[in-house]
Amino acid sequence: MEIDQDADLRGAFGRALREHRRHARLTQEELAVKAGLGIRTLSDLERGVAGPRPATAELLCTALGLERPAAEDFHALARASWQTARSGAPRPGR
Repeated sequence: MEIDQDADLRGAFGRALREHRRHARLTQEELAVKAGLGIRTLSDLERGVAGPRPATAELLCTALGLERPAAEDFHALARASWQTARSGAPRPGR
């Protein structure tokens, strides 16, 4: 059950990230450069394969130009995804 919750939170974060990126009219490549991240990292985050580290979420929030309350919601979702991933629950394929 924890695995499903972890995947659900990562997926929810990925969908939110993609929505914000599209709203900002940025490609994955453009956002990756602007945030100082690798394209693979950004792609993994958007697909829900990986959860964001707190510092990564901050870089993305800044690069996307998110302001309150969107920034707070984005950070809360990132934090929940990261905390669930770090809870020690086994992850598929790992």
